[in-house]
Amino acid sequence: MPYAIGIDLGTTNSVVSIYRRGVVETLPVEGRSTMPSVVSFRRDTTALVGQAAKSRLLLDPENSVASTKRFMGDRSKIYTIMGQSFSPVDIGSMVLQKIVAAARESLGEEIKDAVITVPAYFTEAQREDTKEAGEKAGLNVLRLVPEPTAAAIAYGLDKGKDQTILVYDLGGGTFDVSILQVRNNSFEVKAVGGDSRLGGDDFDETIMNWASQKFQEQTGIDLLGNNSKAAKVARQRLKEAAETAKIELSQANSSFITIPDCLGHPLELEISLSEYNELIAPLLQKTVDCMHSVMRDAKLGPDDIDRVILVGGSTKNQVVRETVAREIKEPYTAERVDEVVGHGAAIVAANLFLPDAIEIKVSDVTAHSLGVDMLDETETLYFQRIINRQTTYPCQSGVLGFTNRPKQEEVKLRVFRGENHDPELNTYLGELLLPVLPPQSEIVPVAAIFELDSDGIIHFTAVQLPVGKSSESIIYYALEQEGALDLVAVDTLIKSGEAKTKMVKIKSGL
Repeated sequence: MPYAIGIDLGTTNSVVSIYRRGVVETLPVEGRSTMPSVVSFRRDTTALVGQAAKSRLLLDPENSVASTKRFMGDRSKIYTIMGQSFSPVDIGSMVLQKIVAAARESLGEEIKDAVITVPAYFTEAQREDTKEAGEKAGLNVLRLVPEPTAAAIAYGLDKGKDQTILVYDLGGGTFDVSILQVRNNSFEVKAVGGDSRLGGDDFDETIMNWASQKFQEQTGIDLLGNNSKAAKVARQRLKEAAETAKIELSQANSSFITIPDCLGHPLELEISLSEYNELIAPLLQKTVDCMHSVMRDAKLGPDDIDRVILVGGSTKNQVVRETVAREIKEPYTAERVDEVVGHGAAIVAANLFLPDAIEIKVSDVTAHSLGVDMLDETETLYFQRIINRQTTYPCQSGVLGFTNRPKQEEVKLRVFRGENHDPELNTYLGELLLPVLPPQSEIVPVAAIFELDSDGIIHFTAVQLPVGKSSESIIYYALEQEGALDLVAVDTLIKSGEAKTKMVKIKSGL
């Protein structure tokens, strides 16, 4: 029988899982439960993916790509390898193709449908790129599910208890915090936060910086500032050694970093657990600040949290557990922390693909406010929120504005993401030009409508409303509701042909 799979497309490692016969299981990729999210190109331009690519990363870092998830949504990021150009979407699709092939081999079935997880703090552009990577890999992406939500589903499924859960998800390249209310098999996200550029890679980098400084003191060689091919290879070896030391320090009080030949010199250093904890303290403080911010958004305190769940390989570090225990309460470490997100994705996939197989209900919230720039009475631009952060989606919302002069021929609506009143201090996402047809001698009411779909991707509609009686009730409604739009009344005018519309799917980095 056909199956839908769950995929945790990770920065460092990826996991593929399936839910069948009431049990969730991880499918092996080359005999392992996790696969490195690495792609390496040979001289004949064929691509290696997974463990072989990670091994080759040490030998040929210039023609290898790792941690590309950190650049999802960045349309300016291009990898130029052997005369060919690859985007993060291209690399992500190669990783997914390898995963799907392994799942197909393990199940003996064709695989077309999948749920892919993304960090809760991913922007709409990062989500779009992830979905595109899945589609490029030949998948029908049923849904994108936030990683902490997937972890909570894997933890809370069929537990039969009502509880409020805080998920602390510290992976290889991203950090997420989510607070969920679980009622039987209903999972309602109350608030999310995080940092899509904070994770185990940054912990590795602190050790690398520390080691390279020690190495420079001993030899006079600036390992990080040297861009020769030999230095790039040495840096990759140091990164591998730093990662190994980080893993060892989760269980030991010290670790040795040894590279027999590092640009003609031996590198041998011992780093203690206390030194390492001091190095990563600023990074951990960022996670603490984020936890408290999310709790404030959810209007909850530590005593309101029934269970804290640690997810992600970087939470194996003892100081992480101690930090969470100090700030909130003693955490629960999920079994197989590297696989739990993939397990939750598989459960959602089964629910969407075969609803009778398992019944769950999931709702998520936006991590960022979305809106447009508008002019106030002094003709100063300000950011008008249309969808506030921590809003449950799918959702639809709109605001009403007006042209600012008679005979205006078009209205430019610029879309932003952020929380600042000044639009220029937020993230620009794109814009839409709405023609005013025909130009009117009076001021024309204009509506901006955002629809956020189940994958967290925004669809934008601008509406030229008719001048006169037809729009009066809409205008009065907006005056009473601080600019909010009567969506039902606007939809009626659109369907009758009295209102003109222009639609666009907004992408970041246009």
